[in-house]
Amino acid sequence: MIRSETPARDTPPPLGRIGIVFTDVVKSTNIWEKDPKAMIEAMKLHDDMIRGLTVANEGYEVKQNGDGFMIAFPTATSAVQFCLDVQEKLLDEHWPNEILKLPPGQETKDSEGHVLFRGLQLRTSAHWGEPVNKWNEVIQRMDYLGPVVNRAARFIQVTEGGQIVVSEEFLLQLQSEMEMARRQTEAQEEIHTADRGTDGHPSHERNAPAAASLDLRSLRSQREQKKLTHQQFEIRPLGDYEFQGLEDPHKLYFIVPCSLEGRVDHWHQVAHVTGVKGNVRSS
Repeated sequence: MIRSETPARDTPPPLGRIGIVFTDVVKSTNIWEKDPKAMIEAMKLHDDMIRGLTVANEGYEVKQNGDGFMIAFPTATSAVQFCLDVQEKLLDEHWPNEILKLPPGQETKDSEGHVLFRGLQLRTSAHWGEPVNKWNEVIQRMDYLGPVVNRAARFIQVTEGGQIVVSEEFLLQLQSEMEMARRQTEAQEEIHTADRGTDGHPSHERNAPAAASLDLRSLRSQREQKKLTHQQFEIRPLGDYEFQGLEDPHKLYFIVPCSLEGRVDHWHQVAHVTGVKGNVRSS
């Protein structure tokens, strides 16, 4: 992989209603203290991976906060794709052996032998809305401010390593995009049917209505839906959370790639470790 020390310059910043994603390396301080040389190498791999997947998913790198990133996406779909890609790519990265020997970076498997964690662990949070746009002369990048950004940043505080935690506003937008994609697919099929000389009458204008309520059953990735993520995933409620400085509790959810569904049991176990506040509770 070609290393990139700076953000991509040819990606335009999204404006209006967008998705804001924050990433964070779990237990990074501990790893830096144990083996700074190995961590320097690991962070170069990490930064290259994040920047490569950001560009691949039409994201706009806003800035790097310590070992994490703030990224803006034009659609909820592209933001989800990025987050899923990150969790899968982490397992395939060529991490330094010294990182893999440390407890935070050791390979973890489920009862069936599937790898759940390996190397650096990342947690990501996402929110949807219309932030304030302001060009930042210091970093020479478009910056985003306001409640939307503040909430996305706060949500990562209650996120476990390996999790993708999102707001209800984000999922409503994702649901709307998925409905739009389904309608477009249906319209294309009708056009093909009409071209073949049948009685089909394609609809020339189909606009998906805004989702009024969240239906988790509809938020499932299907391989035939080309405009959605290629990974299969499911979405589970995480609960209502209160944050200092924010007036109302926020309903949060977490997205689980089906290829890594064994992590759910892992998070259940974390919740029962003495002195550790896990966020996933048994039903």
